Amino acid sequence: MTDAARTPLKLFQFPRMFAIPNLSPFCCKLETWLRITRIPYEVVDTPDPRKGPKGKLPFIEDGGVPIADSSRIIDHLKRTRGIDPDAHLDGSQRAIALLVQRTLEEHYSFVLAYTHLLRDEGFRHTRTRFDSVPAIMRPLVAAMVQRQIRGLLWTQGILRHSDEEIVEAALRDWRAVLPFMSAGPFFFGDKPCGLDAVVFGTLASTVLTPIESPIRDFLRAEPQCLAYAERMRGQYFPELAHGQD
Repeated sequence: MTDAARTPLKLFQFPRMFAIPNLSPFCCKLETWLRITRIPYEVVDTPDPRKGPKGKLPFIEDGGVPIADSSRIIDHLKRTRGIDPDAHLDGSQRAIALLVQRTLEEHYSFVLAYTHLLRDEGFRHTRTRFDSVPAIMRPLVAAMVQRQIRGLLWTQGILRHSDEEIVEAALRDWRAVLPFMSAGPFFFGDKPCGLDAVVFGTLASTVLTPIESPIRDFLRAEPQCLAYAERMRGQYFPELAHGQD
């Protein structure tokens, strides 16, 4: 093990909001993965993603070396710490895990950006993320961030659709994912794996926040979803589960 691997790493991510690890599914994913693997870390609240080496959050400093992108960070930690929570998965489960991850991270994450930061029902809750900005600048900064997100989602394609079409596309994502979720405590059964960090990171942002949407209503009506999200929060972030309203 290298000296860097013996030193607790620094995790740079958005400050917490609500009773979940992070509103960002990628920040939530990475911190959950760290808790699943029991790798020591120190959180550094970072409201401005432009401070990251790739202009986004999360990123880590491991032995003073910055590393960005949650998946690249996980690959790095697997290699340097010799820890792989996916070691017990068979070939079929690994294939399913990749497909579910791609669905949630390459499509549904853009829906979350839309529902949480552009839709009125979401933005009235998440606008508090700008509270650290001086009051006189707050409306300007919030408008600038929304403008950037609109540009990103327009280029990606989601914002070219109506609200109803975006919601229906998100529901199709979850209807495709849910049949693969086991009845056990974790996605594939009795043991956690990396996919649990992905799924919890996404579900927490959707079902464990006050941000209303038809997607939230659909998932909260699925007993396995809400139970899974609450179970993961209770096991890996008990301080948040105990502090919920």
